Amino acid sequence: MRHVVSFVTMKRRRQQGLLGLAVCLTLATGCGEKDGAGVINPTGSCGTRPDPGRVGYGGGGATWVPDCQAPLLREYWRVDTMDGIAAYTLPRMDGAPAFQPACADDTDALHELVTRYDLCAPAQSEQQVNIVNSLALADALQLTHYLHLHLQFVSDGASIAPFPITADILDACALHANTPELQALCDRERDNLEDPLGLSYSGPGAIELAARLNELYGIATN
Repeated sequence: MRHVVSFVTMKRRRQQGLLGLAVCLTLATGCGEKDGAGVINPTGSCGTRPDPGRVGYGGGGATWVPDCQAPLLREYWRVDTMDGIAAYTLPRMDGAPAFQPACADDTDALHELVTRYDLCAPAQSEQQVNIVNSLALADALQLTHYLHLHLQFVSDGASIAPFPITADILDACALHANTPELQALCDRERDNLEDPLGLSYSGPGAIELAARLNELYGIATN
Protein backbone atom coordinates (compact mmCIF):
# COMPACT_ATOMS: atom_id res chain seq x y z
CA MET A 1 0.00 0.00 0.00
CA ARG A 2 1.28 3.42 -0.87
CA HIS A 3 1.62 5.73 2.12
CA VAL A 4 0.49 9.25 1.19
CA VAL A 5 0.96 11.93 3.85
CA SER A 6 0.35 15.58 3.04
CA PHE A 7 2.68 18.22 4.44
CA VAL A 8 -0.17 19.97 6.28
CA THR A 9 -1.46 16.75 7.83
CA MET A 10 2.05 15.73 8.86
CA LYS A 11 2.78 19.14 10.42
CA ARG A 12 -0.43 19.07 12.45
CA ARG A 13 0.23 15.48 13.50
CA ARG A 14 3.74 16.37 14.69
CA GLN A 15 2.53 19.39 16.70
CA GLN A 16 -0.22 17.38 18.40
CA GLY A 17 2.10 14.46 19.11
CA LEU A 18 4.78 16.65 20.69
CA LEU A 19 2.23 18.41 22.93
CA GLY A 20 0.63 15.16 24.06
CA LEU A 21 3.96 13.52 24.76
CA ALA A 22 5.09 16.44 26.90
CA VAL A 23 1.90 16.20 29.00
CA CYS A 24 2.32 12.46 29.53
CA LEU A 25 6.00 12.62 30.43
CA THR A 26 5.45 15.56 32.79
CA LEU A 27 2.47 14.13 34.67
CA ALA A 28 3.99 10.65 35.00
CA THR A 29 0.52 9.26 35.80
CA GLY A 30 -2.65 8.90 33.80
CA CYS A 31 -0.88 8.25 30.49
CA GLY A 32 1.16 5.13 31.16
CA GLU A 33 -0.23 1.61 31.37
CA LYS A 34 1.58 -1.35 32.92
CA ASP A 35 1.91 -4.40 30.70
CA GLY A 36 2.32 -8.08 31.55
CA ALA A 37 6.07 -7.63 32.00
CA GLY A 38 5.50 -4.93 34.62
CA VAL A 39 6.88 -2.16 32.42
CA ILE A 40 4.96 1.12 32.27
CA ASN A 41 4.98 3.00 28.99
CA PRO A 42 5.03 6.69 30.00
CA THR A 43 3.83 7.90 26.59
CA GLY A 44 0.36 6.36 26.62
CA SER A 45 -1.68 3.18 26.61
CA CYS A 46 -0.12 1.33 23.66
CA GLY A 47 1.79 -0.93 26.06
CA THR A 48 5.09 -2.64 25.38
CA ARG A 49 6.19 -5.76 23.56
CA PRO A 50 9.14 -8.14 23.40
CA ASP A 51 11.73 -6.75 21.00
CA PRO A 52 12.28 -9.40 18.32
CA GLY A 53 15.14 -7.44 16.78
CA ARG A 54 15.23 -6.30 13.17
CA VAL A 55 16.39 -8.17 10.10
CA GLY A 56 20.03 -7.51 9.44
CA TYR A 57 20.39 -5.27 12.48
CA GLY A 58 20.11 -7.42 15.58
CA GLY A 59 18.68 -6.42 18.91
CA GLY A 60 16.06 -8.47 20.67
CA GLY A 61 15.87 -9.99 24.14
CA ALA A 62 14.65 -6.79 25.81
CA THR A 63 11.29 -5.07 26.19
CA TRP A 64 10.52 -2.60 23.42
CA VAL A 65 8.71 0.52 24.65
CA PRO A 66 7.15 2.18 21.58
CA ASP A 67 6.20 5.84 21.44
CA CYS A 68 2.41 5.82 21.77
CA GLN A 69 2.34 9.26 20.17
CA ALA A 70 4.84 8.49 17.43
CA PRO A 71 4.86 11.17 14.72
CA LEU A 72 5.78 8.67 11.97
CA LEU A 73 4.48 5.37 10.63
CA ARG A 74 7.38 3.45 12.17
CA GLU A 75 10.29 4.00 14.54
CA TYR A 76 13.90 4.26 13.40
CA TRP A 77 15.27 4.69 16.94
CA ARG A 78 13.72 1.96 19.09
CA VAL A 79 13.67 2.31 22.91
CA ASP A 80 14.46 -0.92 24.76
CA THR A 81 14.61 -1.67 28.47
CA MET A 82 15.48 -4.67 30.61
CA ASP A 83 13.90 -3.44 33.86
CA GLY A 84 11.46 -0.66 32.98
CA ILE A 85 13.76 1.95 34.53
CA ALA A 86 16.96 2.27 32.48
CA ALA A 87 16.75 2.24 28.71
CA TYR A 88 18.90 2.27 25.59
CA THR A 89 18.13 2.89 21.95
CA LEU A 90 18.83 1.00 18.75
CA PRO A 91 20.47 2.64 16.90
CA ARG A 92 22.26 4.78 19.49
CA MET A 93 21.53 8.50 19.36
CA ASP A 94 24.93 10.00 20.20
CA GLY A 95 26.08 12.49 17.58
CA ALA A 96 22.70 12.76 15.85
CA PRO A 97 22.73 15.92 13.68
CA ALA A 98 19.24 16.90 14.86
CA PHE A 99 20.59 17.38 18.39
CA GLN A 100 23.19 19.96 17.37
CA PRO A 101 21.00 23.08 17.79
CA ALA A 102 20.08 21.97 21.32
CA CYS A 103 23.72 21.19 22.07
CA ALA A 104 24.82 24.68 21.06
CA ASP A 105 22.02 26.59 22.80
CA ASP A 106 21.88 26.31 26.59
CA THR A 107 18.41 27.89 26.55
CA ASP A 108 17.00 25.10 24.36
CA ALA A 109 14.48 22.89 26.18
CA LEU A 110 16.43 19.79 25.19
CA HIS A 111 19.89 21.12 26.12
CA GLU A 112 19.96 19.59 29.60
CA LEU A 113 19.14 16.10 28.32
CA VAL A 114 21.54 16.03 25.37
CA THR A 115 24.42 17.23 27.55
CA ARG A 116 23.59 14.98 30.49
CA TYR A 117 23.75 11.91 28.27
CA ASP A 118 26.74 13.02 26.14
CA LEU A 119 24.68 12.99 22.96
CA CYS A 120 26.30 15.95 21.22
CA ALA A 121 29.03 13.86 19.57
CA PRO A 122 29.62 10.17 18.85
CA ALA A 123 30.81 8.30 21.94
CA GLN A 124 34.58 7.89 22.01
CA SER A 125 35.05 5.78 25.15
CA GLU A 126 33.48 2.87 26.97
CA GLN A 127 32.38 5.27 29.70
CA GLN A 128 30.53 7.44 27.19
CA VAL A 129 28.90 4.40 25.59
CA ASN A 130 27.72 3.30 29.04
CA ILE A 131 26.14 6.72 29.60
CA VAL A 132 24.37 6.61 26.24
CA ASN A 133 23.12 3.11 27.02
CA SER A 134 21.82 4.03 30.49
CA LEU A 135 19.04 6.51 29.82
CA ALA A 136 16.03 7.07 32.05
CA LEU A 137 13.11 5.47 30.18
CA ALA A 138 11.05 8.67 29.96
CA ASP A 139 14.11 10.62 28.78
CA ALA A 140 14.85 8.06 26.07
CA LEU A 141 11.31 8.34 24.75
CA GLN A 142 11.41 12.13 24.78
CA LEU A 143 14.69 12.16 22.89
CA THR A 144 13.65 9.62 20.26
CA HIS A 145 10.34 11.44 19.78
CA TYR A 146 12.31 14.60 19.03
CA LEU A 147 14.57 12.77 16.57
CA HIS A 148 11.60 11.24 14.77
CA LEU A 149 10.03 14.69 14.41
CA HIS A 150 13.17 15.71 12.50
CA LEU A 151 13.92 12.45 10.67
CA GLN A 152 14.45 12.56 6.93
CA PHE A 153 16.46 10.15 4.80
CA VAL A 154 18.73 11.97 2.38
CA SER A 155 21.21 10.87 -0.26
CA ASP A 156 23.71 12.79 -2.34
CA GLY A 157 24.30 9.73 -4.50
CA ALA A 158 27.35 8.68 -2.47
CA SER A 159 25.61 7.51 0.73
CA ILE A 160 22.33 7.59 2.66
CA ALA A 161 21.87 9.32 6.00
CA PRO A 162 20.91 8.19 8.50
CA PHE A 163 22.23 4.72 7.70
CA PRO A 164 19.25 2.61 6.57
CA ILE A 165 18.16 -0.48 8.52
CA THR A 166 17.94 -3.63 6.42
CA ALA A 167 14.37 -4.44 7.47
CA ASP A 168 13.31 -0.98 6.32
CA ILE A 169 15.14 -1.35 3.01
CA LEU A 170 13.38 -4.64 2.28
CA ASP A 171 9.99 -3.12 3.10
CA ALA A 172 10.75 -0.02 1.03
CA CYS A 173 11.77 -2.18 -1.92
CA ALA A 174 8.41 -3.95 -1.76
CA LEU A 175 6.29 -0.78 -1.93
CA HIS A 176 6.34 -0.44 -5.73
CA ALA A 177 7.95 -1.70 -8.90
CA ASN A 178 11.61 -0.64 -8.90
CA THR A 179 13.96 0.85 -11.44
CA PRO A 180 16.92 -1.39 -12.37
CA GLU A 181 19.25 0.74 -10.23
CA LEU A 182 17.07 0.47 -7.13
CA GLN A 183 16.34 -3.21 -7.73
CA ALA A 184 20.08 -3.91 -7.80
CA LEU A 185 20.38 -2.43 -4.27
CA CYS A 186 17.34 -4.39 -3.13
CA ASP A 187 18.73 -7.67 -4.47
CA ARG A 188 22.14 -7.00 -2.91
CA GLU A 189 20.50 -6.33 0.46
CA ARG A 190 18.62 -9.64 0.36
CA ASP A 191 21.80 -11.49 -0.60
CA ASN A 192 23.82 -10.01 2.27
CA LEU A 193 21.56 -10.35 5.30
CA GLU A 194 24.39 -11.82 7.36
CA ASP A 195 26.54 -8.68 7.06
CA PRO A 196 24.44 -5.72 5.87
CA LEU A 197 26.46 -3.20 7.90
CA GLY A 198 29.35 -3.74 5.51
CA LEU A 199 27.33 -2.43 2.58
CA SER A 200 27.39 1.09 1.15
CA TYR A 201 24.73 2.88 -0.86
CA SER A 202 25.61 5.01 -3.86
CA GLY A 203 24.47 5.94 -7.34
CA PRO A 204 20.98 6.74 -8.64
CA GLY A 205 19.57 3.76 -6.75
CA ALA A 206 20.63 5.31 -3.43
CA ILE A 207 18.74 8.53 -4.18
CA GLU A 208 15.65 6.50 -5.07
CA LEU A 209 16.02 4.38 -1.94
CA ALA A 210 16.18 7.45 0.32
CA ALA A 211 12.96 8.73 -1.21
CA ARG A 212 11.33 5.33 -0.81
CA LEU A 213 12.36 5.17 2.86
CA ASN A 214 10.77 8.56 3.48
CA GLU A 215 7.58 7.24 1.93
CA LEU A 216 7.73 4.09 4.08
CA TYR A 217 8.03 6.17 7.26
CA GLY A 218 5.41 8.69 6.21
CA ILE A 219 7.93 11.54 6.18
CA ALA A 220 6.77 14.63 4.32
CA THR A 221 9.52 16.06 2.13
CA ASN A 222 9.63 19.37 0.29
